[in-house]
Amino acid sequence: MGSFFVLLLLNMSRYADIVLPVPLNQYFTYSVPPELELIIAPGKRVYVPFGKGRKLTGIVMKLHNIPPVGVQTKDIISVTDMDGTTLLPYQLELMEWISTYYLCAPGDVMKALLPGTLRPESKNEQKAYKPKTDPFVKLHHSISSESIDETISGLKRAKKQQEVLKKYLEISEFNTADGSFKAISKRYLQGKVESVSALQALIQNNILEQYDVETERLISYTGSIVEANTLTESQERAFAEIKESFKKHNISLLYGVTSSGKTEIYIRLIQEQIKMGRQVLYLLPEIALTTQIMHRLQQIFGNEMAIYHSNCSDIIRAEIWQKQLGNRPFSLILGTRSAIMLPFRNLGLVIVDEEHETSYKQEDPAPRYNARNVSIMMGIKCGAKILLGSATPSFESYANALWEKYGLVTLEERYTKVGLPDVTIVDIAEMRRKKYMKGAFTPQLINAVNEAIERDEQVILFHNRRGYSSVVECDDCGWVQKCTHCDVSLTYHKNVNMAVCHYCGKRYPIVKNCPECGSNTLNQRGYGTERIAEHLQELVPEARIAIMDSDIQRSRYQDIIQNFQDGKTNVLIGTQMISKGFDFDNVSTVGILQADALMNFPDFRALEHTYQLISQVVGRAGRRNIRGKVILQTRQPDNQLIQMLSRHNYRAFFNEQMNDRLAFVYPPYSRLTILTLKGRSAKDVEQIAYRLCQLLSGLFGEERVLGPDAPMISRIQNQHIRNIVLKVDHKTSYLKSRQIIDCAIQQVKELLVQSGVTYYFDVDPL
Repeated sequence: MGSFFVLLLLNMSRYADIVLPVPLNQYFTYSVPPELELIIAPGKRVYVPFGKGRKLTGIVMKLHNIPPVGVQTKDIISVTDMDGTTLLPYQLELMEWISTYYLCAPGDVMKALLPGTLRPESKNEQKAYKPKTDPFVKLHHSISSESIDETISGLKRAKKQQEVLKKYLEISEFNTADGSFKAISKRYLQGKVESVSALQALIQNNILEQYDVETERLISYTGSIVEANTLTESQERAFAEIKESFKKHNISLLYGVTSSGKTEIYIRLIQEQIKMGRQVLYLLPEIALTTQIMHRLQQIFGNEMAIYHSNCSDIIRAEIWQKQLGNRPFSLILGTRSAIMLPFRNLGLVIVDEEHETSYKQEDPAPRYNARNVSIMMGIKCGAKILLGSATPSFESYANALWEKYGLVTLEERYTKVGLPDVTIVDIAEMRRKKYMKGAFTPQLINAVNEAIERDEQVILFHNRRGYSSVVECDDCGWVQKCTHCDVSLTYHKNVNMAVCHYCGKRYPIVKNCPECGSNTLNQRGYGTERIAEHLQELVPEARIAIMDSDIQRSRYQDIIQNFQDGKTNVLIGTQMISKGFDFDNVSTVGILQADALMNFPDFRALEHTYQLISQVVGRAGRRNIRGKVILQTRQPDNQLIQMLSRHNYRAFFNEQMNDRLAFVYPPYSRLTILTLKGRSAKDVEQIAYRLCQLLSGLFGEERVLGPDAPMISRIQNQHIRNIVLKVDHKTSYLKSRQIIDCAIQQVKELLVQSGVTYYFDVDPL
């Protein structure tokens, strides 16, 4: 009876729900041919037909015996993964959660999840992943250890071959267990002999045999291994409190002031996990940051650690992925947000350093996920603990800690016991009135830079605007040069002598005469990092200046950071790039050139982001044995935010802002979702946006729906834009909210198709 039941199951039609790399909000059902039934499984890659003449690589999400209604299924062509799966069970769950929570297609998640070489779109695609192999040679299987002397004697007329064979026997180790000589790298042997052709002759004559061995492309760490630093008393206390916190909470927040030594605590926690045979994922917000921390961690963990980020070549990312699925995975992965997609068989701890950073949020393309939040879900699914670390926590994380959803550990002492930097507030408006300003610099800042350089110390200057000048403007009529494709003024870049749109990237030549009035009185208004550097060089000739912003190629980040670290440059000018956790021993002085522009941004998070950004930049000063000096230039010296920044009073700032958040039901008292509509016709976009707004107001309630509104830049690449903001109650599950939103979208689907208006969602926008 049992055998009959098994045969019956095998003869039943089986189907697979498969996710494919296409932007459609669905899985695709295919038939499983009988010859594939015993090898197919969820998490495996399969090759399937799609559309007319197209074939794609997909991931099996689920197997079942329910045929789709009214659809003729196609057969799966082949299973790519013969041994094991490419995705682990928790990754399939995570992929489904990301798609549902962030309101995007499963195929978009798949493309973000897998390196390109693991999802080729044609069977013969060149970029498809293949393991790297190296040729090895060993004594031919027909030659025993007893007949070696006879074989050598037989080569007396082929002296070069005889020499090569002797060299192989000299280099190769003899295995006493089975009486054989071990294989060695052919490339290595070639380097030890004079005649490569003689080596090839030995292979052709069946004296040596060649075969391929799978090897890694990853570069091994060859430096020395050092002991971790001894923790200070305050660090030791925080370390113990984190471990105690993990007994009650899966997630804990380490709120530690800048330069308190959070990294050393992370290292101790990582060591404990590795001793228990568990893996650790250590997330950083920016690729630029990985260089400094990588060297520190490699000195301690050596080849137990791998680096994973979007700047790694696709083949290296695939290599790390495959190693993580193997028998000897890395114990520690250090990476940026894409590292959360890697497979972990035994994850014990996730560390999200600088957890407040907006760089953890993927903006474009979909999925528009926040790596901090996804890592929390990932850790929970893997049974791992999650540690969030920051000197200026996001309001959501700090509120969750105060509400005891997370554990909370504080570290309020710098590890050198040097006090937090002394902040001097300078009124720009007053300095301009008295005509003391020199370009963008107050006398106080110039003096501070000069004094630091005279003491052979270093300076960081923060100005959150790249390029040379903000706008090209006519003095006579006020005409401003704008992008023809976007509703935004152009930024002048002197190094290329072009005006550049920072939204679509289009470049324009510099006009000599105003196209409106014909005047030749066109001037550069405002200051970008290029202009700041030029003026500073004139004011402080001794300054050796470097610029670090997003106009700099990522490949140059490491050189800029290393040169500053080595003292080859002594002034670093940059945008928010320089705020992201860098640790420079010799920086004594920091200048904030203009804090006001950040505060005046029309967004409810503007003040939170301003506090975090400036506080992090301020924290770069005085990180070793001297108390740092900060010159904060502003037109609003009495502003409450500026005053709290000068006193390093995060808690007071948090409490004050949370009152406003509660009054207007903004996060963390709600979840935000922005529905963005884009189209070439402003009228069509406006009409559909209003219709959707009415539908959503009826479903969520009018008080929960804002808009439709035009964003600050309401046209980009000739696409008109409107936003609708939803304030979703925490009591409404994300599944329920998705159903409500899908219901509204379906009612305008025909209008969207006819008008060509597209839409997308940004869940938990930053």
